[in-house]
Amino acid sequence: MVLWSRLTCSYKSLRTCASNARFFGTGTKALWQKNPSLSQAGFFPLSEGVMLPAGTFKNKVAFITGGGTGLGKGMTTALSALGAECVIASRKLDVLKQTAEEISHQTGNKVHAVQCDVRDPVSVKAAVDHLVTDVGLPDVVINNAAGNFISPSEKLSANAWRTITDIVLNGTAYITLDIGKRLIKAEKGAAFLAITTIYAESGSGFVVPSASAKAGVEALFK
Repeated sequence: MVLWSRLTCSYKSLRTCASNARFFGTGTKALWQKNPSLSQAGFFPLSEGVMLPAGTFKNKVAFITGGGTGLGKGMTTALSALGAECVIASRKLDVLKQTAEEISHQTGNKVHAVQCDVRDPVSVKAAVDHLVTDVGLPDVVINNAAGNFISPSEKLSANAWRTITDIVLNGTAYITLDIGKRLIKAEKGAAFLAITTIYAESGSGFVVPSASAKAGVEALFK
């Protein structure tokens, strides 16, 4: 009877705890977050700006693939605002030039546009040559170029698989290897960043090429 009473109390405590917490998953790991309405949250108001102080990347060079739109454009804007001289790369030069001009006007710092197809090692070499000639070897490299589409796995063609893995995995490898070898030769360090996703660890239907390629990117950077 005492054991049953203790089990009942434990169950009630656990249920109360669960009702005051939010559980969410990322891959195979479970994370736990306290109720965001706790009183101490009032001491830390929401900040929508960058967390780093002004001038953090002054006199630094940042190279961002897929920098013309979306996440790449956002990261370029933030880095430029923090003082970096940014070089953005993708296949569409007209889009890159428009983005470079827009960000430069907004931040007051020069943004360079370089055409590059990350799937092609020859194009990657030419783009990095251009980067080095214009501004020198980078201090920050962001492998942001990516591609994805929704499809049942059984309907995927070989070309569909190759298209995504060429951009996401091979593109990241080509950029990293080309710049990395030059940095080693110059005895210079740099920070490399790759964009991944939670389904790279867990796997996911309908985005199997992307999940597989992103898992490869994670392995490369580990």
